[in-house]
Amino acid sequence: MRDSLPGDRAVIAVEREGCFTWVASRKYVDPKAVEEFRDQLRQIVRQGMWVQNWPGRRSA
Repeated sequence: MRDSLPGDRAVIAVEREGCFTWVASRKYVDPKAVEEFRDQLRQIVRQGMWVQNWPGRRSA
């Protein structure tokens, strides 16, 4: 959570090799929504529906 994001966006995705992060604006996104979003993402990753394959890294 951040106080504000570039372009007055509500949510942005930030990716660099080995790390993918969703960043949300406190101005637009309720903390409960963030909690539910995290739960959904964890479930998607656990089920193997989202896999990141960066060069030089092996997927689990």
